Amino acid sequence: MNGKDLPGRHKKAIQGTLRYLIDHPDAKDTVEGILKWWLPEGSVGGGREEVEQALDFLVTRGWLTKRGRNPSAKIYGLNKERLKEIKRFLR
Repeated sequence: MNGKDLPGRHKKAIQGTLRYLIDHPDAKDTVEGILKWWLPEGSVGGGREEVEQALDFLVTRGWLTKRGRNPSAKIYGLNKERLKEIKRFLR
């Protein structure tokens, strides 16, 4: 999968994550927490793998930060310096 087709294929996970972070800019969580708390139940059809790919895409764009080395302990959060760009993307 290349970066160009990722946004379309993972649109719900990308938009849901970004919308949550706009409303809760200090939120930080793991993939499990994001699935449970940030994204409405049933909003992401591909589950964990889809969310992980969407998060990695957002980190690559510089819109999210990622901390931690262990896959189960990676913590994601908003890069507040890119908030204006994120809001433009969501329009």
